[in-house]
Amino acid sequence: MKTFVQKNLKAIIAVAVLVVIALVLAQKTYYALIIGLIGIYAIVADSLDILFGYTGQISLGHAGLFAIGAYVTTLLRMRLGVPSLVALVLGAIVTMLAGFLVAIPASKLVKHFLSLLMIAFGQMVYLIVNTWTPVTGGSLGIGEIPYLNVFGLVLNSNLKCAIFIWILVAVCMLVKYRIINSRTGRAFIAIRENPVAARGLGIDVRRYKIMAFAISAFLTGMAGGLYAYLRGFISPETFNGTQSTLFMTMLLFGGITTVAGPVIGSAVLLLVKEVFQSLALYQGLIYAVFILIILFFFPNGAVGVYYNMQAAMKKKSNKKAEEQEVAKNA
Repeated sequence: MKTFVQKNLKAIIAVAVLVVIALVLAQKTYYALIIGLIGIYAIVADSLDILFGYTGQISLGHAGLFAIGAYVTTLLRMRLGVPSLVALVLGAIVTMLAGFLVAIPASKLVKHFLSLLMIAFGQMVYLIVNTWTPVTGGSLGIGEIPYLNVFGLVLNSNLKCAIFIWILVAVCMLVKYRIINSRTGRAFIAIRENPVAARGLGIDVRRYKIMAFAISAFLTGMAGGLYAYLRGFISPETFNGTQSTLFMTMLLFGGITTVAGPVIGSAVLLLVKEVFQSLALYQGLIYAVFILIILFFFPNGAVGVYYNMQAAMKKKSNKKAEEQEVAKNA
């Protein structure tokens, strides 16, 4: 914990200050809703970072896992009367199991083959929730989802729910840090860099790939459950292929393998989405433009730009100090 704070102090302070300011300003329900959604998307982006950033497995079907978490949590709560917090955890576990099943064939695939599999998975889940009307409500969705109850505290406002979501964001950041800085995390990175070499070092590549999928699915399922509680309504249109593209774009824009990257990417892309709501039909095009901008101008994301500027300033400062030292000795 102490090491995590020391290594990422600037990022933690920046995120904490922005969240506190936002929550203070979020007295209006709409602003609190946006802040809560940013936190939810940050959790999904963090889960994608574990899968893509650290193990190199690209997923364009995370909207399917997001949907499973949302629908399972909602159905457990509304149809079976399971306590809301328990339903949230069970929804995440069921999503993890789904991710585990998908990971078994996915762990054998790479690059575009893996992408195609995940696209197919996301589309399959979308079709199920859209057509299984007796259970999921079909295209009409499910409304009037009860508030989340956390140990007797009913989160009956967007602001209360947003605060709880951001507490979970902080927990997810810490968990990700602990995983990445463990033996498991080092195995993930070795697989990302060179699966063949990792296998030669005795690392069970397939097992660790499946593990990364399961962890990512659990976090995404939890985010889906939180989304259902925050919005109070879910429908298939929230979980289409465009949503998967949005998740990946958020991660790439913010910066992979970073603490603040998923938060920054989630905030910027969600705000862009809200601004261009009237252009909903062109959202895919907008995300494509963002991806092109990232590839050509910000390959390391927004956080990478900051680190590059920091390195340039340090280099300039060192050069100036050297010049002053030379002038002093002359």
